[in-house]
Amino acid sequence: MSKNLFLQKVLTKNGVILKSPTLNTIDAVEILKQVFGLTTKVVFGVATNKSPGRGIGFTFKLKQNIKIIPSKLQEFSFIIGESKFTGRLLTNVGIAPSLGELVQVSVVRTNFALTEDQIALWLSAYGQVASSLQYRENPEISDVVEDNIDLLMRLKKHIPSVLPAYGKKLNIRYKGQPILCSKCLIAGHVRKTCTSTANNWMGYVKMFVDSGLFHHSMFGVWYEYLKEQESTQNPPTQ
Repeated sequence: MSKNLFLQKVLTKNGVILKSPTLNTIDAVEILKQVFGLTTKVVFGVATNKSPGRGIGFTFKLKQNIKIIPSKLQEFSFIIGESKFTGRLLTNVGIAPSLGELVQVSVVRTNFALTEDQIALWLSAYGQVASSLQYRENPEISDVVEDNIDLLMRLKKHIPSVLPAYGKKLNIRYKGQPILCSKCLIAGHVRKTCTSTANNWMGYVKMFVDSGLFHHSMFGVWYEYLKEQESTQNPPTQ
């Protein structure tokens, strides 16, 4: 797995939208310290992206995986000199990202049924996993997590909202994700406009198996069910 990447966008200075961003990589060091509690010792590099009238973005590439939960830093603030700046994680705001851009991906309602390595293996078929997988902290119970996972990815293709992973339905969510038709189980349109033949869950699993992108062991018992179905429908001839 690659090292963590954290994108953040500074939006205001003293309550006013940044029209002419002037922050630089030296200021980024203060952001690391005040917002993330990190020093440059763990940083491999810093990239800046200045957009007049749209704030300034910083990308930090780290030397090691650091446990930072993106969902807890949806909004942040820091002080440089006598000015107070505010911002948000870029992956949580704005328009849907294009393929190739970093996006925050959520794996929801996992029921703790799969390991992080199993989940990462499935997701890696759709792009670069660019951070560690972090369980969300439970908002009501301290030091206890939910069965939802957040991570950053650089997508090379869109991820279906449900993956047939190791005999479990793995639910994936992110901004800009194509909707999955509940009739044909193909992404990109809704049931109301669907003109395709209706599909069922095992037919959906078969689409992934037939793609050749996944080893049969990644489907768990569903691969066995599928092969059993096929042998029943197509009994061997004498």
